[in-house]
Amino acid sequence: MFDTYQPSGKFGVMLLPLVLLGVVLAVAAAYVYHLLLEHIPLIYINFLATLFFGIGIGMVGAWIVRTSHTRNRMIAIGMGILLALSALAGKYYFQHQTFCNQVFDIEKDGLLRELDAEQVNSQQREELLEKLRDVIHDEYNIVTHLKLRADQGWNIGRGGGAPVAGVFVYLVWLVEAGMLLFYSVKGSAAAAGEPYSEKLNTWASEEETVMSLPITSNEMVTQIQAATSVDDLLSLPVPKTDESDKFAIYRVNSIEGQELEDAYLSVDQVVLSVNSKGEQETEVTSLVRHAVLSSEQRKQLLENADLMQEAFAAYRESLEAEEAAEAASAPSGEGEV
Repeated sequence: MFDTYQPSGKFGVMLLPLVLLGVVLAVAAAYVYHLLLEHIPLIYINFLATLFFGIGIGMVGAWIVRTSHTRNRMIAIGMGILLALSALAGKYYFQHQTFCNQVFDIEKDGLLRELDAEQVNSQQREELLEKLRDVIHDEYNIVTHLKLRADQGWNIGRGGGAPVAGVFVYLVWLVEAGMLLFYSVKGSAAAAGEPYSEKLNTWASEEETVMSLPITSNEMVTQIQAATSVDDLLSLPVPKTDESDKFAIYRVNSIEGQELEDAYLSVDQVVLSVNSKGEQETEVTSLVRHAVLSSEQRKQLLENADLMQEAFAAYRESLEAEEAAEAASAPSGEGEV
């Protein structure tokens, strides 16, 4: 079997401070997220907000991995979990604070009227208001607040109809947590698994699609999956036609400006189709993931890609020549009256 890239498990000295910065960013993003949920109480839009929030946290995790040169999947996964939990904790904290402030604003008006009637001085007023704030936070702790939110639920129908509350709310919160964990862990772990040159201490971040090979038979897919060496992947026969709805996409990750260093080849099967609405859909299946390419093998791959393009160009020229010959030999259709 050919060699494929495997992360070394190492990480850089900047990992810890960057993780702490990531937690701060996740909590800051949670503040904005909680404002969206408070001011847009529509569960459908909230779902999209959660989706983008999770993707954003995953992007932060991927940035930390790349910047700290982390090549350890377990550390990346742990960091992704930490970022997601920090974001969730921040969201619930800010929601709790907002709720308590709203209750305080309501209770404060009544207390101020009583204090005005009793002609209490300003210092005592401030002390009593601060005491009221503390009492509200004690009475409506985070657990009580979450229970109240669950009991209140949401209205998902028109005109305030179809209210949902109780167990359904807890289920939605569970889905929300799952989405944040999924995207955060996925972004971090995927970044940690990207090819990295231990020799040059840099990521092989330059990606190039060097060949799009039309798949004209199932045997071609079988041959790619059964390859035992990089040479097998590079010696596939050139199809006689480029007309197909299936393609083997050959992508190479390399280090910019380092053609003599190892590169990494990935092969994906892409299937194009049209759904019932007339929209084009794309299904991608990974066949090979980051096979190690020597500089010679990379050169051979580029040569194969050029040969394939030349073969397709010759094939199209032959079709055009056949069509021109048929048009020239066809009767003009004109006759005498």
